[in-house]
Amino acid sequence: MATIRGVPWKVAAVAMVAALAFVVGCSHPASVGDYFVHRGEDALDCIDIGVTWTETPYASVYACLLGLSSIGAGHVDGGFFGIGGGRAGVMPHYHKVCGLLLWTYEELGWGEFDITKPETLYRWHNGPIGYACYFERKPDYGFS
Repeated sequence: MATIRGVPWKVAAVAMVAALAFVVGCSHPASVGDYFVHRGEDALDCIDIGVTWTETPYASVYACLLGLSSIGAGHVDGGFFGIGGGRAGVMPHYHKVCGLLLWTYEELGWGEFDITKPETLYRWHNGPIGYACYFERKPDYGFS
């Protein structure tokens, strides 16, 4: 009899179906796909990780501290390959950041943006001083 880690495959299959049914709960069966689509969207919003490249040399060394503050500085205007801004793939990318822990200013652009039009960029201040003194719009995925 075939087994998966010592468990008969039929028992494993029934357990998997039960687990999927449990995830859906009392929802309409047609919404199962929607549930997993939304979990995928959540996963894209959780991390920004990838590789950037530019035609002109730029420098960027900073750490974002859970969206509460940053330390370091950077400026990049180029391309991005990875997961970022709630998207995955290859896209234009722009960021400018100056983080001093107590005060941080960031500008960020993913995909469709125009750096000459600030309203197309996500711009915000972080850190205790930034939160107290500046009330600017924040990105959908930022700490609020």
